[in-house]
Amino acid sequence: MPTAKELLLEHLEYTFEKEGWQPPLGMAVAGLAAEQAAWKPAPGRHSIWQIVRHVLHWKRGVLSAWVGDPRDYQWMNDSDWPEVSGDQGAWERDVKELHDMSNEFRQRLEEISDEDLDQARPWYRDVPPRALAQRLLHMFTHDVYHAGQVQYLRALQQVPADRFFNAAGWRGDVAVLRQVLDAHPDLLNAFDRSGWTALQLAAYTGHVEAVRFLLDRGADVHAVSRNEIAATALKSAEVAGHAAIAEVLRANGASR
Repeated sequence: MPTAKELLLEHLEYTFEKEGWQPPLGMAVAGLAAEQAAWKPAPGRHSIWQIVRHVLHWKRGVLSAWVGDPRDYQWMNDSDWPEVSGDQGAWERDVKELHDMSNEFRQRLEEISDEDLDQARPWYRDVPPRALAQRLLHMFTHDVYHAGQVQYLRALQQVPADRFFNAAGWRGDVAVLRQVLDAHPDLLNAFDRSGWTALQLAAYTGHVEAVRFLLDRGADVHAVSRNEIAATALKSAEVAGHAAIAEVLRANGASR
C-alpha cells in the first residue's frame, strides 16, 4: 500500500513532468515562442504566459507558508493575473522558474516524513490551518487544471509544431505535413515535447504514407528519441507490429 508521501510524489510527477492521462503542465508549456505564450483569443481573456505567472504566484505563496511566512490571501488575489509581455528570454526564464519550483517541491517532499505531511499549518494569514498533504494535493492538481487550458490555447493558435506532430502521429495527414514543412522545414527532424520525431511517431502509429513522405523529404532514419525509451523509427515500427513500415524504413537505410 503506497504511503501518502509516495502518492503525492507520483501526483506531482503526472501533473507536471510525465504524460499519463493528459499532458502535464511542464510539457504543455514547452516549445512555445514568446508571442505564442502572450497570445490571447480575445480581449479580457488570459494568455498562456499569464497562466504560467498565475501558477508561479500561488506556488510562491505555498513555499513561503511552508517555511513559516504565510502571505495575506486577499493580497494574493488582488495581485494575481497581471498583464504579461516580453521577449523570448523573459518567457524562457518564467518557464525555467516553473520547472525549478517543481523540483524544489519534489526535493522538499522527498525529505519529509508522512508524519510531517499530517501536520496542520497556516497557509495564509487569518485562514484556518490545513494539513501539508492536503495543501500539496490541491496545488499539484491546480497544475494539471491549467495544463488543459494551455493545451486549448495552443490548439486555438494552431501552433505549427503541434499541427506537424499531430498530423504525423494521430492522423498520418500528408497534406498537413507538407503544408507545415513548406513553411517550417526545421521541424522535419525536430523532436516533439515527448522526445519523438515525426518519423518515429508515424512509424509507431502505422501511417505508412506519412512515413514515405517524411523519408522523401529527408527525415533522419537513424534518429533516436530523446526520452527514456530511446527508440529509432525502425524500433518503433517493430514494437508496434507494423512490418510493412519496418520494411520501408530498412529500404531507406534503417538497421536498428
